[in-house]
Amino acid sequence: MPVYKDTQRSSWYVKYSTKDPVTGKRKQVMKRGFTRRADAVKWEAQQTASSASSTGVTFTEMDEMYIAYKNPRREATRQQERYRVQTYMAPFKDKPVDRITKAELMRWYSDLIALDLSEQVKNYCIYLVRSVFKFASDTYGIPNPTGQLKKIRMPKKQGYTVWTPDEFRQFISEVHSPVYAGLFTFMYYTGTRRGEAMAVRACDIDPDARTVRIEHQIKYAEEGFTELKTEASERVLRLPEKLWSAIRPLYERCTEDAPFLFGGERCLAITSIQRQFTKAIKASGVRQIRLHDLRHSFATNAINSGANIVAVSKYLGHSTINQTLETYTHLLEKTDEDMVKKMDDLINI
Repeated sequence: MPVYKDTQRSSWYVKYSTKDPVTGKRKQVMKRGFTRRADAVKWEAQQTASSASSTGVTFTEMDEMYIAYKNPRREATRQQERYRVQTYMAPFKDKPVDRITKAELMRWYSDLIALDLSEQVKNYCIYLVRSVFKFASDTYGIPNPTGQLKKIRMPKKQGYTVWTPDEFRQFISEVHSPVYAGLFTFMYYTGTRRGEAMAVRACDIDPDARTVRIEHQIKYAEEGFTELKTEASERVLRLPEKLWSAIRPLYERCTEDAPFLFGGERCLAITSIQRQFTKAIKASGVRQIRLHDLRHSFATNAINSGANIVAVSKYLGHSTINQTLETYTHLLEKTDEDMVKKMDDLINI
């Protein structure tokens, strides 16, 4: 026990060292002037208990360490996470992370569910708290009390409309500009996001291998290239032969001064893309969908055709296969029904 008698002063003192589990540094603690040994023992016990229960690293500081660790590709993602910590984790954002109790987290969880927020935002907050504590636990050995923070079940609804191949052919017949027709065809048959398709240049295409590399996106033409959402978004896609035949004339007309596959010297403007898309929908009489639903159409048609879900996930550039599974659960349930029917035909009893 680190309690000692100071014979010169006729008093007692405490002297011990502690180790910060986050920084790994040791520091010495010393306190003099206790008239009784019992008082020194009591103080030492209180300090030891306090230091054992807290590193002094707040939840916000641990989140900053976690952000640095996962290294998001876009600054906007970093800022969004910081905003949500400051806004929705206010009850414990400035509290030492290993002093946040399970009871506090459950109260926060109940309050979060009651907020007028979308299930998506609520689940992101839950995911963030769980991730920060897991990082603290895995890296620094800090206890993780988040086991009871369960993800909120999202309502089972499709939430988007897709076009069948026949509907797309009806739509594209009313797109009279080869550049816009090429863009919409490319998005429909590759599942690329609008910004990814806008950023494709001739140098991203390998005509011999019939592939296209997705490594940039353009949110707004005037801002130029920006990084993709995640590392998984960077991918090389094989182009179907008929799709390659459709966009090959656009590729062959590209030059060093006009490198964009869908554009020329500059990429197409978002407003022009949307205007041409809306105009062709009205002219063709097909069902109204969003431009992003071309991506959903690709995934839906691929899964309904029996494509491997792992291959579809990689083609879409999803971070995890779970993202694909959650988005297209309704299709997979239909696939399960088809599988059971096929198995029933195989069984001979």
